[in-house]
Amino acid sequence: MWFNTFSQATGNDKIYENGREIPDKGRNYIFTGDLPAAIDVAIGLGRPLLVSGDPGCGKTELGYAIARKLSIGRVHFFSTKSNSEARDLFYTYDAIGRFREAQAQSGPAAKPADAADYIEFQALGRAILDAHRPEEVSHLMRGRRAYSHPGAPQRSVVIIDEIDKASRDFPNDLLREIEDLAFRVPEMSRDNAGQTKPATARGAGKSAEPETPGRVPPALRPIIVVTSNEERQLPDAFLRRCVFHEIAFPSDDELRLIMASGLGKRFPISGGGEFDLPVAERNILVSLLSEFRAIPPDKRPGVSEMIDAATLLAYPLAEPPPRLADRLRATVGALAKLKNDRTVLADLVEQTVAQPR
Repeated sequence: MWFNTFSQATGNDKIYENGREIPDKGRNYIFTGDLPAAIDVAIGLGRPLLVSGDPGCGKTELGYAIARKLSIGRVHFFSTKSNSEARDLFYTYDAIGRFREAQAQSGPAAKPADAADYIEFQALGRAILDAHRPEEVSHLMRGRRAYSHPGAPQRSVVIIDEIDKASRDFPNDLLREIEDLAFRVPEMSRDNAGQTKPATARGAGKSAEPETPGRVPPALRPIIVVTSNEERQLPDAFLRRCVFHEIAFPSDDELRLIMASGLGKRFPISGGGEFDLPVAERNILVSLLSEFRAIPPDKRPGVSEMIDAATLLAYPLAEPPPRLADRLRATVGALAKLKNDRTVLADLVEQTVAQPR
């Protein structure tokens, strides 16, 4: 059924980002609370999943985890900048490079440059191309930087990271493209001599701008994960097109599972090889983190900081373990990021150390 596509999946295959295997991202991800239900709804409706939550709570890694669980091999990542434009999510055009080459090759024998040589497709653009047969998008895959199509239509995962960094116009300018899963490349609309080319693909009869076909089947629609730190309000029109989920701070039991997963990535043979962190000491760290967050500090540590602290607590099994008190004191720098918070946490650590074990 459409509403449990994700929940019932069991895959954990290899994933690739821009042709490069990603060995660890998303592996053994802990899906807390009703997050799986939100993913199911987003996939079922064919809408982007907009995820918020504390920094370090796993928003970005979620996209990789979804790809692994659904055995989707291709992940396309887009890091939003303050100067990002909507077009950048689909492709970039090196106009300066084209101008420089044109100047260097000036003369009667110079061959006019092809705009396609300066086009490079980006995250959502690649995902849309992946979802079509190569012959349907061949008019776009040319030039020196031609995109390498997987050869057959494939579903992929797109991660649009920290969308709230961009200007308000950025999400507003994506409304049609995200809904239709189609985009145009106006720079390819003229040939080397500057003449308008015939219309291609979906633009036939309407526009001479090369365009992707649209009409992506539900099973091939890219799964789009959009992360936000909620630094500003996103436009209502964009929010209406998304399924929203806030990743809440995990419970103590969930923290223990996440810590075990995180240590497994940092120390692949933890618990049976070089490094280890006993369960009792993991519980001490979870309690310390909960007490510190409850104060509350000026900047609450999140899941990422907890895993860093656990890494500092872990010790080589081949050697006598350093004193727990010394290792706990070393975690202050990982858990507290501000001067006042460090003082408060240091006092809390000393109280923890003084308790009988």
